[in-house]
Amino acid sequence: MADGSILREETARSIRNLASGTGDATPAIIAAAHKCNNGGTVYFPAGQTYTVATALDLTFLSSVDFAILGTIQFKDDLTYWQAHAFQYKFQTASLFWRFGGSDVNIYGAGTGVIDGLGNTWWKAWASNSSVARPILFGTDGLNGATISGLKMKNPPNWFNLYANSTDILVSDMDLSAVSNDSSVAVKCTGSHGISVGSLGQYQGEVDIAENIYIYNISMTNATDGARIKIWPGVAAGTTGSTAGGGTGYVRNITYDTYQNKNNDPLTQCYSTTAAVCAANPSTVVIEDILFKSFSGITSKKYDPVVCGNIVAKDIHVTVPSGKNATYTCTNMNNTQLGLNCA
Repeated sequence: MADGSILREETARSIRNLASGTGDATPAIIAAAHKCNNGGTVYFPAGQTYTVATALDLTFLSSVDFAILGTIQFKDDLTYWQAHAFQYKFQTASLFWRFGGSDVNIYGAGTGVIDGLGNTWWKAWASNSSVARPILFGTDGLNGATISGLKMKNPPNWFNLYANSTDILVSDMDLSAVSNDSSVAVKCTGSHGISVGSLGQYQGEVDIAENIYIYNISMTNATDGARIKIWPGVAAGTTGSTAGGGTGYVRNITYDTYQNKNNDPLTQCYSTTAAVCAANPSTVVIEDILFKSFSGITSKKYDPVVCGNIVAKDIHVTVPSGKNATYTCTNMNNTQLGLNCA
């Protein structure tokens, strides 16, 4: 595992300042990354802004650090990015830039900012939902890396996409998505929780998520808390489904130390009705899951699941009424749950 606390000073390079952040920093970043491979640091000084105006492919990295202490923003040129962003089949995702390779540290020391200038994108999407909005940060083929101390804001879509990557530690991230449009009175807090998934969405594809440790999370006003979400199966004879029918497994997942004000579901019935799921059970397997040291207040819902070796320890949650909590534990071995199963 790379160590983001150690600056590789031997061959450190600095991206030269770009006038008011208006030029395209992509060529300079690529050149510096090549020079700093094998022991160097690409350095973005505090107080400087760098505009990425063209697709930035950093999938050739080896033993290099990125010290992002200033601001990196992505030019809000919708026409360009529709044609040139890196495309992924998974939920038609796309990326402005992507990191890949091995032994990489990307850190912001609490001051570095990645800004997606999302307001332009969201306004365009409101009138045309076919606008493909890139994800703010992504990896593809990154192995052995740390990503820490970054402030991510104004994403056009999701904050992060990690593809084909292993042995990555993500910590101390500050994510913010707040509208700057004062004419809209809707205010939103919370999220969909810390989710593993969704998996099994695409028929014919194999999804694998394993060996994930999630620690010290505080979640408020979210629709879900710690969540593992799986799409259902499909009816016999179905081909080419993009709404379930995929295969794979979720294995060895730990949620440890979680202050929660909502639900903690595992569901193999994502994005459809219980009746559809009962008729077409998912073939994605969930096993070796540990929920540990949860506290807070739950909400109310979620459907039966079929799961193996699910462990719950030190769970201290109450229902909104203040009464003793009871748990629905269906289609699983309850002996390791340590819960008051109804």
